[in-house]
Amino acid sequence: CRPAATAAAAGVLLLTALAGIRPDAPARTVALRPVRDAPLGETVLTGLRVAGAPFAVRISRLGLAVVEEAADGLRLGT
Repeated sequence: CRPAATAAAAGVLLLTALAGIRPDAPARTVALRPVRDAPLGETVLTGLRVAGAPFAVRISRLGLAVVEEAADGLRLGT
């Protein structure tokens, strides 16, 4: 079971790293520093949460982050 769990988490870690998501739950902030020219093309990440607050981010082919959705009180920045 452990190898399967590790493999399942690898995709999440890869997307988090490529999107450059750096959460700070106590401060209710998320820094977004996506990798430029990532080989994934445009990517939309939805259903993300920091400190219980939902948010969604679109990463363009060029590595630009656009906040699609963010809960009140949650600060997202690049």
